[in-house]
Amino acid sequence: MKQREKGKIILALSGGIDSGMSIRKLKEAGWKEIFGANHIVCRGVKSSSPEVLKKAESLCLGENIPFYVIDAVKEFREIIIGDFIEKYINGLTPNPCVICNENIKFTWFYDAVLAKLLTEGKIEKDEKPFFATGHYAQIEEKEGKLFIKKAADRTKDQSYMLYRLPREILGRCVFPMGTVYKKDLMAEAKEAGYSFDSVKESQDICFIEGEYGDFIKQNSPSSSKVKQGNITDIEGNFLGKHKGYIYYTVGQRKGLSLGNGPWYVIAVDSKKNIVVVGRDFQQGQDKFVIEKSNWFVDSHASSSIECKVMVRYNSSEKLCRVEKGNDGMALVFLEEKTVITPGQSAVFYKDDLVLGGGIICRSS
Repeated sequence: MKQREKGKIILALSGGIDSGMSIRKLKEAGWKEIFGANHIVCRGVKSSSPEVLKKAESLCLGENIPFYVIDAVKEFREIIIGDFIEKYINGLTPNPCVICNENIKFTWFYDAVLAKLLTEGKIEKDEKPFFATGHYAQIEEKEGKLFIKKAADRTKDQSYMLYRLPREILGRCVFPMGTVYKKDLMAEAKEAGYSFDSVKESQDICFIEGEYGDFIKQNSPSSSKVKQGNITDIEGNFLGKHKGYIYYTVGQRKGLSLGNGPWYVIAVDSKKNIVVVGRDFQQGQDKFVIEKSNWFVDSHASSSIECKVMVRYNSSEKLCRVEKGNDGMALVFLEEKTVITPGQSAVFYKDDLVLGGGIICRSS
């Protein structure tokens, strides 16, 4: 990738070790002017708490860089939380972090920070600073095109979460953690005089603290129709009762309260209010369909791609063939059966580069 002119850059800063150490990495890389920023996405949760915001602000003050807080509660509720609830009500298992990166963090949030900088005279009209986050990923140029690439630290790679980024913004994206190994980061932080003990690294959805089903019931009037229902096997035989289909997802094993196990959730039928379970050998499909795809390779014409696919974050990659269509949909053929969860994302890779991906809409 061509050398970037390292002038002004906005850093999305949570106060955790990854984004916090990104300050140091950006300075070491020679960026001349850094602006730290965070957004409040939901009231009363850890990710948007005064503690986290104060930690991020303190890091910026210690490095003598300005810090901005953007109120994104309204937009986040309408775009991310609304979509999350709707998908669960319809029996799907969405990934809100993927949708947030596409519609909030790398786009709306960036523009909101830009507006503040313009108002304060920190940037000129039409000036577009670069944008950095603490994601473990890289940007690589190949044959004149920019691609998202896996991070050097495969155990922390987050390229899956970024596949929906609009292709046209990749040129402004910077990932300081892309070449860093997490195991070395804490030692580097201590040596630099940073402390991250008070901010716990989150591995869950940032706006929910507790069970997803409880959150949906508390925040959606339409969830009143979610009642107890039947659990059946794949032949339709009654096995027990479920507490509401929104509490279950394909592939789930725990929390079924059935005898003669183990059982696994095979399907969630929201219309019939049924959770279908089966044995381990009854799990998995060898083909599925995606919709709302986003590609970094030519997507205008129908074509076939031999590559690997990740059907869930941190899942193992599977060899596959993708038959792309012109309507944002594609049919994916797997070499071996795997558990497919409608609502999750399928992300396609070749030589560590993200080719694209889409939302799984059905298993065949």
